[in-house]
Amino acid sequence: MEYLTEEELTEINRRIIRRAGEGSIGVLDVNGLNSIIEAPKQVFFGREAYPTVWLKAAYYLQKITKKHLFADGNKRTAFEAAKVFLILNGITLHFEGIEAGQMVLDVTNSPDSEEVMLKVAEYLKKHQVKK
Repeated sequence: MEYLTEEELTEINRRIIRRAGEGSIGVLDVNGLNSIIEAPKQVFFGREAYPTVWLKAAYYLQKITKKHLFADGNKRTAFEAAKVFLILNGITLHFEGIEAGQMVLDVTNSPDSEEVMLKVAEYLKKHQVKK
């Protein structure tokens, strides 16, 4: 399993801000960023905290959206981070129109809960490009 690094996450955010042509680049919460980098790898009593690639991707998306790690572009960074993580692990996603953006807004406006994370994982899985 390949995981995102601090450098990759900050570069994703940097690219998103540059592409938008506005906003501030920078990490606001270094401890939060480190937590998000490490949590998907955690194992407790021999069991992974997030046992599937889909839950790990959903974790990245939900937590980056909720924790506001970056000065700007958190929602876009969260979505892109989940996509890049899945690509690193051999999975490509496909979305139509604005549906992905709406899903990220729904996550932003929902409780930071396991139930929401499970829904995000299913949503991402549903949009996997079959090989």
